Amino acid sequence: MSAIVFWISIALVLYTYLLYPLLILLLARSRGRTPRSHPQTPPLTVVIAAHNEAQRIEARIRDVLAQDYPAENLRVTVVDDGSTDGTAAAAALADPRVRVLRLEHNQGKAAALNAALTEVGSELVVFTDARQRFAPGALCKLVEPFADPAVGAVSGELSIAVSEGSASGDVGLYWSMEVALREGEARLRWLHGVSGAIHAMRRELVPVLPTGLILDDMYLPLAVVFSGKWVWMTREAIAMDSGSANAAVEFRRKLRTLAGNWQLMARLPRLLNPLGNPVFFAWVSHKLLRLIAPWALIAALIASAVAGGSFYSAMLWLQVAAYAGAAAAILWPRIGTRVPVLKTAGTFVMLNAAALLSLPACVALDPRGLWKRH
Repeated sequence: MSAIVFWISIALVLYTYLLYPLLILLLARSRGRTPRSHPQTPPLTVVIAAHNEAQRIEARIRDVLAQDYPAENLRVTVVDDGSTDGTAAAAALADPRVRVLRLEHNQGKAAALNAALTEVGSELVVFTDARQRFAPGALCKLVEPFADPAVGAVSGELSIAVSEGSASGDVGLYWSMEVALREGEARLRWLHGVSGAIHAMRRELVPVLPTGLILDDMYLPLAVVFSGKWVWMTREAIAMDSGSANAAVEFRRKLRTLAGNWQLMARLPRLLNPLGNPVFFAWVSHKLLRLIAPWALIAALIASAVAGGSFYSAMLWLQVAAYAGAAAAILWPRIGTRVPVLKTAGTFVMLNAAALLSLPACVALDPRGLWKRH
């Protein structure tokens, strides 16, 4: 029985992190499609929800307005979610294209976005955050796929600058793999998540977000999927961000995201229904199994310890050595810099540790979904 548990656990982890991405790559090449796309500049509104962002909100707004997009078709709506540092005043530029809304009390990002959307009259709405910057031409590239009426939402690509030797781990490699996986899912019409830093939707498809929602960048595209429309990804629409300052910050960010996946299942139970979820296979393979994978890793470790025999003893010590190397890379980043494979192992362990703790973290989430610094 221990041997069976060991191999089932290893198979689950391998499928989640290796076989499923390879399957998506092959299917996207053989069966994937792209929407009809051509240059266009329809009216759009860029929505920015902000809390205590006085130091960077003005620069963020100016960055959006500097896009090579017709001024008459571009609007920016900023929602100050109960800030205490003068965010609303800093956002009040002397430009008729900018509108600032202020919520008296901090109610969470979902409430802020809902407030903004009541004021959006354009056909397209673009969502972004206060801390990123858009690459030149990002908005133009983001709206081109909407020329295809089947497309209901479009995600851009978040480019994360991680300095060499960063204590945040090998997150740049992980993110590159994640982006490639999303691109393949988009070609198969299986994409169900977008980059919160840069994505757009048809206004008519945007639902009211539930109070306290953590993952608006999954809830919104899932609404598009459930409506029968296509969620596309264009890697030419780029938002730029910097990596986490250190491993602890990156861990908290990932923990909150993974906890949000559990919350999403509670808010959208049809995700667990293969007949009611059009992207059930992709959602289980891409999201749910990543929440289960750390439990499989623990099961494999325990099973190899009790199975007996030279092979399973060797597997036990191999796992112990791998975890020891990963821990060394996390605790002493210079080791990871010198031995890249240990840096990658450290990131893998960190991500799975966050997944392991995500369920209790979900239970402990602030039900109001208030803002957390990353």
